[in-house]
Amino acid sequence: MYQWFRLTLFITLFSPLISVADIALVVHIDNPLVSLSADEIKGIYKVRRLRFPDSSPIILSYQPDTLEITQQFFQRVLGRPMSQHSRFWATRVFSGRMLRPVKLMNDQAVIEWVSKNKGGIGYIDNANLSDAVKKIATIENASIE
Repeated sequence: MYQWFRLTLFITLFSPLISVADIALVVHIDNPLVSLSADEIKGIYKVRRLRFPDSSPIILSYQPDTLEITQQFFQRVLGRPMSQHSRFWATRVFSGRMLRPVKLMNDQAVIEWVSKNKGGIGYIDNANLSDAVKKIATIENASIE
């Protein structure tokens, strides 16, 4: 029991130091989009931009807010935690201004879903990138390339 307590304490104290190195923003392989700027990514996740340049609708996806990648993505891109953004989305969905974003449980689920949905967009750990999707941006520590 004591060892379990020590392990839990260690993880709790040092989990803020664990960081996802690079985050890849991915879209369907046939999406004509090549890249997105930092402002365009913010616009998409703040629901200011609802369509891709070819006029197809954007379908947002996100991963559980308990995952480090989600915390890092929203902090790096929007400068606020996912919990605040969830409330923001809820007001948009309730008012009819957007569809509810698709919640996917991990990187593999994002890859599978985006590969089947032409309007899909999601974020994954860059190390898990696959040929089934197209990377349109890399989000590093505090910057977006």
